[in-house]
Amino acid sequence: MDGPDVAEAPAVLALDIGGSKVAAALVRGGEVLSSEFVPTPAAAGPEAVVAAAERAARSVLAGTGVRPATLGVACAGVVQAGEVRAMSPELLPGWNGFPLVAALEERFLVPVIAANDAQAAAYGEWRHGAGHGLRSMFFVTVSTGVGGGLVLGGQLWRGATGLAGHVGHMAGGEVEWLASGTALARRAAEAGKPGLGAREVIAAAASGNDWATHLVRDAASALARMFRDVKLLVDPELVVMGGSVGLNEEFHRYVAEAVDAAPERLRLPVTPAGLGAMAGLVGAAALAVEERAHVPPS
Repeated sequence: MDGPDVAEAPAVLALDIGGSKVAAALVRGGEVLSSEFVPTPAAAGPEAVVAAAERAARSVLAGTGVRPATLGVACAGVVQAGEVRAMSPELLPGWNGFPLVAALEERFLVPVIAANDAQAAAYGEWRHGAGHGLRSMFFVTVSTGVGGGLVLGGQLWRGATGLAGHVGHMAGGEVEWLASGTALARRAAEAGKPGLGAREVIAAAASGNDWATHLVRDAASALARMFRDVKLLVDPELVVMGGSVGLNEEFHRYVAEAVDAAPERLRLPVTPAGLGAMAGLVGAAALAVEERAHVPPS
């Protein structure tokens, strides 16, 4: 999937900052060479999250001899002009225009390129994953929350204010309210099954438990309705689904059934992310290399 120059490409340091975990990695092209994952200390605020990200990055770099020339960052929330605003403040409290790029440049002393996490993952999947070779694709991540990213005409589309792709908040937030991992856990508790995570709810549905099947079908139907809206709005060639929930094979089966229920002209093919959980890191690294060099993607 990578171009012929990948072997000569530099290793790039990348971060992926989400609501539940922070990932750091050395990335070359579409390959993650080494990585480190730590929990996101979200409740402690953005400075604590940045400190955790720095520790993870230093751990990845330790002993490699690599001195990165740039840093690519994928971060949950709206990323514009180097600042981050959380769309779901309960997931990342205190991120209300936090100057993420400046904070990281101060710590690493290299240029930092930042993008929304789902936008970065969309770019990673287009450059090196399931969307490679297409002119248009839509990426959706179903995890702690629900987000998305668009590649249109061979370009990552961020929108006028960085808001493009925040599909979890469409239709009054219905998609994130029903389909996210947080939603599945919340709705399970409301159904009298407290303490279960999304994985356990999906497993219960696979085992034939009616209460769980109802919740998972609701989630899949909400995603399928959103896909139809995306089809009507921009008509991409493909939907690539990632995230801890989106990559669950059983959940993917429910989503495929819901998509197939739509009229044929409104269906979009849906495929799992080719880069798996690494899509955001790969995309952030690619953006860092290309935007710093001002070289358009081939």
